Amino acid sequence: MPDDTNPSPEAEALARVMWPDLIDVLIPTVGRADRLASVAANIHDATEVEHRVVFIIEETDEASEAAVLATGDHLAYNDGPPNYAGATQTGYPLGSLTRPLPPYLFCGADDLRFHKGWDHAALATMTALPHLRVVGTTDLCNPYVSAGMHSTHSLVDRRYLDEVGGTVDAGPGSFLPTCYTHQFTDTEFIGTAKMRAVFAPCMDSVVEHLHWSLGLTPEDATTAKTIAHLDDDGRLYDERKELWCNLSR
Repeated sequence: MPDDTNPSPEAEALARVMWPDLIDVLIPTVGRADRLASVAANIHDATEVEHRVVFIIEETDEASEAAVLATGDHLAYNDGPPNYAGATQTGYPLGSLTRPLPPYLFCGADDLRFHKGWDHAALATMTALPHLRVVGTTDLCNPYVSAGMHSTHSLVDRRYLDEVGGTVDAGPGSFLPTCYTHQFTDTEFIGTAKMRAVFAPCMDSVVEHLHWSLGLTPEDATTAKTIAHLDDDGRLYDERKELWCNLSR
């Protein structure tokens, strides 16, 4: 079990001094135990700054539990809704007795390939302007991402979540909107960040999305669930859009 605690604001500030580039790479996963060793190895190989890989799984997913334990990386159990955003929300407040809350979080997944230099490039963009809080990476998949208009997987400054929250109607302490089954989670999160003028893309930070639609990963039960709820998630997105579209910058 993870050795979690809730560090004080003073400890969090100290972490920014001692580990200014520290990143928690959050990897929600379900039913894909066979991928996790290679996912962890790729992240450690491609990431040069101080980092921690945090796999967030469902408690009933025993195969993934065993696979994560075998990697030696951090394991957490989703205590939110059983979806990507719920798992990411679980990973956001996790510190440890030996390593305080990191200044940065990365919204990862189990179908990504991190390219060397992704971390330095994203951090350089993040720190170039003092108001930035969300930096998008290049996924080599989504045309809106390639155009610099969107991000499917982003580096996030923890202060953004602590101070205002990533979900407009959930307030401080919120990360991704947990109301979607899967689709449009990132669309709302990035749309909100753009309206608040805290988002910037980083085309030099490459985190490739090995999307099933490109034949780069197989379709499975997790994919089927995503597809089955696509229309419902789309309708919910349309209903919620005005929440962040009317935000003042």
